[in-house]
Order: sequence, then structure tokens, then C-alpha cells
Amino acid sequence: MIGPWKLARSIWRLFLAIFGAWLLLALLWALLPFPSGERDNDNGADYATKVLLSGKTLCRVYRQGTSVKVTDGSRIGFALDYELDISNLTLAISGLEQPLHVFRHTLAEDNGRTEDVEVIARAGDTDGANLPWFPQADAILLFWQIHREYASVPLTIQRSAEEAGDVQKFDILFNKQGHGDDVLLSLKMWGNDTSTIRASVPLRPHSSSPSYTYPIRAVVIQALAPLSILINVVFGSLAGLFSTLMSWILTAICVIVLASGVVATGMYCLGKRPFEFVDIVGDEIQKLRNSELMRKWRGPESGEGGSAGNTQEQKKSSTETEVNNV
Repeated sequence: MIGPWKLARSIWRLFLAIFGAWLLLALLWALLPFPSGERDNDNGADYATKVLLSGKTLCRVYRQGTSVKVTDGSRIGFALDYELDISNLTLAISGLEQPLHVFRHTLAEDNGRTEDVEVIARAGDTDGANLPWFPQADAILLFWQIHREYASVPLTIQRSAEEAGDVQKFDILFNKQGHGDDVLLSLKMWGNDTSTIRASVPLRPHSSSPSYTYPIRAVVIQALAPLSILINVVFGSLAGLFSTLMSWILTAICVIVLASGVVATGMYCLGKRPFEFVDIVGDEIQKLRNSELMRKWRGPESGEGGSAGNTQEQKKSSTETEVNNV
């Protein structure tokens, strides 16, 4: 059977291991750099075009100046993922069930045709566990990783053609009630040549893409959040226990000081000196120590029992001597 001291050491080692893992993850969370394929002087077209034409997913985080509503309030930004299928000329948008056909309605009678849809987008803020130097896109997505809040975002899809230049256009607009429309993503194609497709998105700070290290931080926060809660609970419990213990100790000290003051004042009024009180207390403690109850609690001790017997015999002899003298 494991002893209490060994159990305490095992618990302490486990706590140190958890705290060490939490500290390592916290340092990784805070100090990992933010490399990005999107240059600071990007014109809003180069990076978006490169990602979409390569068949990869373009993640774009928007902050359009108006908040989006979630279940328990509102958030300052939302994120959408785009994936362009060149062979079928369709664009898949996260939160939308069916891909949209691009450059489809470009005949004269359909020029400028619009379509209203709503997408379910990831929503977030830049505060919470995020640090001040986190880029906006990473911060909003990491906030979403913790809270998992979604917003219903109204979009307007517009397809048009410019006859003079034989240019086909496909625009996705954020339909803000009372604030007009903001273009979230625009696609252009010259003629029917898919190699000429060019995409454009709003510039920073209105939109941006997450850094290459965002997926690592997304994994880190999944482990960091429960560890933080566990450590907070442990430290909170220890702090509460320490506070209660200190309160009891201070209360006991105050009571002892107050009682000593009252007793000293009483003895002074009776004309006795303080050391007499100490002798009285010492005698009472000695009586308690030599009582039958304390001897039973301590168990049989030969030395103490022998000394106790000798004491009784000495007292009896002294009593007999006093009687004889009388």
C-alpha cells in the first residue's frame, strides 16, 4: 500500500509535469513567429490569384467596419474559405452548401444579374487569449478556435460582362443593411481563357489571410485551454485553502492575545504577578499530561509508568511521614 508521503510526492511530480507542459505550450503560443505568403505591400490581387489558381484553399478574414451577430452578441470579424475549380469554373465557399458557377450568366440579357445568399461564417474578436502582437487574421481565427461562434453573413453574388474588353466578372459582396455593399472577392476572366483569371480581395486591415504558423497555434490552443483551466482550478483551490488557513491562524492569534490581556488585567487587579499565572498554567498542563486519559491515549510506556509509580510511592511516603510526625 502506497504511503501518504509517497502519494504526495507523486501528486506533486504530476503537477510539475502538467505545469511544465503548460509553460512550454504558452511560450510556443507567445513566441512562435508569423511568416506569411502575403507580402506587406500586396496589391490585393497577387496572393489571392496565386492561391486560387493553384487549386488551394484561400482563407480570408474580414473586418468590414461593422460587427456580425452571433448567438450571445456580436464579433468584429469573420472568416471565409474559397476554393476555385478551374475545370468546372465553380467556386466553393465555406458555409454554403453548393458551389457557385462563375462567369455563367454573361449574356446581354443577364448582364449584371445578382443573387442573394447567406453563409455561415466563423466569427471572432482579437482579444481573449490573443496577445497584442498577433496579426488580425490569426487573432480572429484563434478566438474562434476557443469559442466556436458562427455568424450568418448575407452576401450578394453579382455576375457581369464588359463587352468592350470581353471581360467577364464575378463579385461577392458583403450586404450590410443600410451601409451599402463591400466587395469580399472579385474574379475577372478575359474571354474564355481560364489562364487569365485574376482574383482580388480587400487590402489590409479590411481583410487578410492567416500566417503559416496559424495551424500550429490552433493545435496548441486546443491543449493549452484545458491545461490553463486545470492549473487555474488548482492554484485557485490552493490560494483559497491558504487564505482560509491564514485567516484561522490570525483569528487564533488575536483571540489568544485578547484573552491574555484580559487575564493579565484581572490578575493585576487581584494583586498577583504575571509569572504566577504562568506557574498556574504550567501546573494545569502537567496535571492534564499525568491524567489517566492522556496515559491511555499515549499507551503503555515503561519508563513513564515507572516514574509515575515512583512519584506515587514518594507522595505516599511523604504523607505517612507527616502523619507520624503529627
